[in-house]
Amino acid sequence: MINHQLKTWVNFSTPEARSIVRKILASAPHRELGLKMHEIYERAHEEFPDVTTDIPAGKPIPTGLRNHGGRIKPVKAVPLPPKLDHAVRSVKYLKKTILEEMAMAQEIEKVHIKRGTLHDDGTRYISIVSKTYGKTEITSDLNMPMSNIWHWRLTPDYKTKINNYPKPPIEKILWKPGEKEARRRARGSAGSVVLQQTRKYEKPMEETGKLDVSKEMKADNDAVLQHSKNREKPIETGKLDVPEGIKPDNERVKAPEFPAFGL
Repeated sequence: MINHQLKTWVNFSTPEARSIVRKILASAPHRELGLKMHEIYERAHEEFPDVTTDIPAGKPIPTGLRNHGGRIKPVKAVPLPPKLDHAVRSVKYLKKTILEEMAMAQEIEKVHIKRGTLHDDGTRYISIVSKTYGKTEITSDLNMPMSNIWHWRLTPDYKTKINNYPKPPIEKILWKPGEKEARRRARGSAGSVVLQQTRKYEKPMEETGKLDVSKEMKADNDAVLQHSKNREKPIETGKLDVPEGIKPDNERVKAPEFPAFGL
């Protein structure tokens, strides 16, 4: 559901998202082994498809941005989360926000699982290493195609940690009264840094004659300019002092005519 009071995406774990993860890990086939992060994400959308949360209104995509050369380059649209209004909207949000905050609250933990010897009945020894509870070995029929994996699981006393979360900073993601209008005015004002950089490339550079330059420097510049103009003029050969016996190039000697050779 679109909430026009939100200015950014929710960047903290919500009670609804934590409840989904808690229920999924509690119903894992091997609770002491837990589940992979991608398995948690897939089950969240399969088993809890209707748990939604508020999302901010979409922002208009700018047509282009100016680079340092003053040219316009297209702007790439920021991809939206795969599940826009779901409580677990993306893998990144689950991994970087929900699971990390639940681990900080000591409600869940990440364990390293190593595959051991396979027995005749299809079970095998499995080693589980936890930072909090150390190393334990169990016998399980868990199918492990890889020799070692990382899983998330609930801690033994997770029920006492459910309320171990600080108050969410909801005020940081809500628009304050008049904040939108103030930002629009700041973008369009002459004092806006972005607007000044944009106008910098729209206006041509002023003529150097309007600059505050000393008289000596102006005189030197005028002399160099006059010398350059004199060099650009073509030389008139008729005005040159040519010694006698030497004719200029425009009065070349005509070649003698030879009689035609007959067969």
